[in-house]
Parts: sequence; C-alpha cells; structure tokens
Amino acid sequence: MSNTETGTSIRVQYVDPREVVIKANVRTDVNLTREFVASIKRHGVIVPVIGHPGEEGRVTVEEGQRRILGAIEAERFEVPAYIVPASDTEAIRIIRQLIANDQRAELTDGERAAAWKQLELDGLSVTAIARELSEKPKRVKAGLAVVDSEVATNAVAEHQLTLDQALVLIEFEDDPKLVKALQETARKNPDGFAHYAQRLRDQRDTERQIASLIEGFDKRGIRVIDWPSWDDKTVAAVEDLQDADGKLLTIDGDDSYEGRPGHAVAVRESWRGVEFGHFVTDFKTHGLRKPSASGAPVGKWTDAEKAERRTLIANNKAWGSAEVVRREWLASFLSRRTLPKNALSFAARVLVENTGQVRSALDDHHGLALELFGYEYKWGTTNPLVTLIEHNPAKTTTVLLAVAVAAMEGNTSKSTWRSPDADDVFYFTTLQGWGYTLSEVENLVLGITPIAVDADEEPAQTPAEGESGVEGEADESATRETEPEEVQAGDGPEQVEETPSEFGDE
Repeated sequence: MSNTETGTSIRVQYVDPREVVIKANVRTDVNLTREFVASIKRHGVIVPVIGHPGEEGRVTVEEGQRRILGAIEAERFEVPAYIVPASDTEAIRIIRQLIANDQRAELTDGERAAAWKQLELDGLSVTAIARELSEKPKRVKAGLAVVDSEVATNAVAEHQLTLDQALVLIEFEDDPKLVKALQETARKNPDGFAHYAQRLRDQRDTERQIASLIEGFDKRGIRVIDWPSWDDKTVAAVEDLQDADGKLLTIDGDDSYEGRPGHAVAVRESWRGVEFGHFVTDFKTHGLRKPSASGAPVGKWTDAEKAERRTLIANNKAWGSAEVVRREWLASFLSRRTLPKNALSFAARVLVENTGQVRSALDDHHGLALELFGYEYKWGTTNPLVTLIEHNPAKTTTVLLAVAVAAMEGNTSKSTWRSPDADDVFYFTTLQGWGYTLSEVENLVLGITPIAVDADEEPAQTPAEGESGVEGEADESATRETEPEEVQAGDGPEQVEETPSEFGDE
C-alpha cells in the first residue's frame, strides 16, 4: 500500500476493500445499484473513505461502507482512505457518519445537464458520456436537449422540473399557456404529469388533423363551414337531399354534387374521431328538398344526454392518451433489474384464470409482449421471446410476466372504463400496486370518480378528463340518432369518414 503524509494525525492511504473492517453503520441499506457498481468498475472509488488503524494492522472503516462494498463488487481492490485517529466514543462515530451522509448537497438536474453539455463540447458523444458516467443514453440525450432550450432550462432551474418533464416542455414551447399549465401540473400533480402531457399531445394531433383537412379542402376550392346545428333549417347533408326530379344527391361518381351550388364541407371531432361531412347551404334556393319520408330521426338531445355524450367523448379520448402512457410505463417496468415479489403469482393467476386473454395473445404470437420489449415477430422464425430466454435464462421470469401482463393489457379497450369486469379491476389494481399512477379515466375502472373541480380554479392547469377541451366536440346539436347508452362505436378504430345526416325533417 502507498501512503501520502498530510499531517501528523491524518494521512491518505490506499486500502484493499477485502481486508478492511467495516464498523457498524447508520446506513442499513447500502443500495448497490447497477449504475453505482459500474461507475466504480470504470473509474474506481474517487472520494476517499474514512477509517482508523485497527487490530492486526487492518484499517477499520467508519464512513464509506457503500464505496467499500461497491469496490468489492466491481473488483477494484485499491480504495483511497483518510486515516484518522479512532473515535473517542461511539457517539463521535455515529455523529461522523450522520454528518458525512446528511451534509452533502446533490447536484441538481440542471447542473448535471450543464456538465454533460460541457463534455459534449469537449468532443464526447452521448454514448461516451453515458458510458463514462454510468447513465442511460436516453437520459443524457434528454439533458442535452434541455440545456439547448431556454424554456426547458428555466423550468429545471426555477420550477424544479425533472429532465424528463422539462423535455416535454420543449414540445410545447411555442405555446406559453401550455408551458405554464405543464409547469403547474408538475408542481401540483407530478404523478399525473405524463398523463396530462399525453392528452395535450393527442389534442394537438387532433387539431393538426383538422387543420390539414381544412387546408386540403381550401386547396380544392371547396368551401368549409362550421358544423350545422340541429335546428338550422337552411343546411342539410348532401345525402339527405333530392333534386326536383326526386333523385337523391350523392357525393360520389359522375353525379357527385361536389362543387355545385351551395355545396360545402364541415369538419369536426366527435366520438368517432375527426370526421367531415358534405352539406348544402340554402338548399331550397337551389331547387333541392328533403324526401317526404326520409326516415330521419327527430327529437333534440336532453341536457342529461348531452352531458353523457360529452363524458363519453372526453373519456374515450382520455383512455387513448392513458393507454400510450401506460404501455410506455410497462416497457420501462419490464426493463427493471428487480421485479415485484408477486410477479410470479400474478403470472400464474393469469395463465390459470384468464385463458381467453392468453389465447388471444397466443394467436397474435404475443405481439404486445414483444412490443413491450422492442421486438417484432417475423412469420416462420423463432419467437424472439424464446430466443431471449435461451440466451439469457435469468430473464425467464421477466418474459413470463411480460406474457401475462400483455395478455391482460391487450384485453383493454375504450369500453373498459365504462364496463369494467373483475379481471379489469384485478389488472389495474395490480398495476397501481406496482407503482403505476392511474389517470382519472383509469381510476373509473376501480370505481374512483374524479373530484369535482372548483369553478374558480383555472381548468387549464389540471383539466379533468371529463372536460372536452375542444369547443363543440360533443356535438350538442345532434338529434337523437341513438340513445347515449348505445353509443359505443368509439371502441372501434377512429377514422375520417363521411357521416350520415343528423338532421330531422323540417
């Protein structure tokens, strides 16, 4: 061992971590994380431990047991140590340990990201920075993106957002109102941040889809109007009209009414998704009329039915957003080094009790489970899940859990929040127990309804999922085509389509 004298009572000495004696420590859980051990393996122990001469020439370590044990795990057998006089009393030893563990300020995410930026400027790639610091490349990449954004950097410094949260702000930095709402959500409801951000993404995508449709119609010279209300007697859907000879109008083929007098389109968001319809304005002045016995339904929605329809639309949208967050969480969950204690019992129950869900997953070659691992099945080849087990038998439990989780997850849909069964309750209760934060619409599966928002509160900060957020999306103008309880077609794929008329006879 090499020694460096620093004074009469303190010296620096390299010690073999396998030969030291570790004194009783106030830290009962050393928490030797994979990243911690990897860092020591690459760079050794940087901060010296504190010890004093012991019996038979062995150093007794008073502070630094985690570094000593990490060095043994990493097989780095030279650890720097400050050798100080032994503690006069047991109380002094405990005081030293508490001070060493408590009186240290961890770097903020902003400081850490700024340092990564300096390393990048010095020529290190994202991969190199992550390797040197035992960080995940994705986290380093996020940190570098945050440093390059003034909005995100300020959010980390002033509002204590995490790097992941600040990275989301970059997506919306062109909208100060949404940035503020995200910051407030991060402060007041950090567990719900991911769900709120995904709802904003989905809403933005919807608005872009609507704008793209309108732009396309404008380029074709087709007039775009607001979706007509139910009591507008001057506008009717093309397919609900006939000409003076009694021939029904159409928008297809050689007889298409497109481009003719009064023709216009309207675009909206409904429970079916984004859709457009073809209409004729002031149709009577163009010699058109509705059939005398069109069979068109009549009767206006009641206020209760309108409210139920709004809830249906909003919660179907919220479910789609929550599904994205949930499956991203599941992918991260299955990549963890340690699985929950009830992982095998959960998998066993699913395989025994939920054979229908498992059979569906099997018919799909466990496609969702593969997706959670980032794999894809190719017909005629060995399933990648089998290959994973063969190459890494230690992953067997993880693969089994993934198959069970994906079978249950694949059985969920937009109808789950409306009509959950015992299997749904079991599944979402389990996810919650594993640390997943349920959104408001997912809480409905467990019978937990959102707390009413005070009318004086600013809804943009933490909007309830029962609120639409889109003017007119609930289509309060609609006549009663179906009872609200029957409107479940939203469980199917949402697409742009022409819709039948929602207008009654005059």
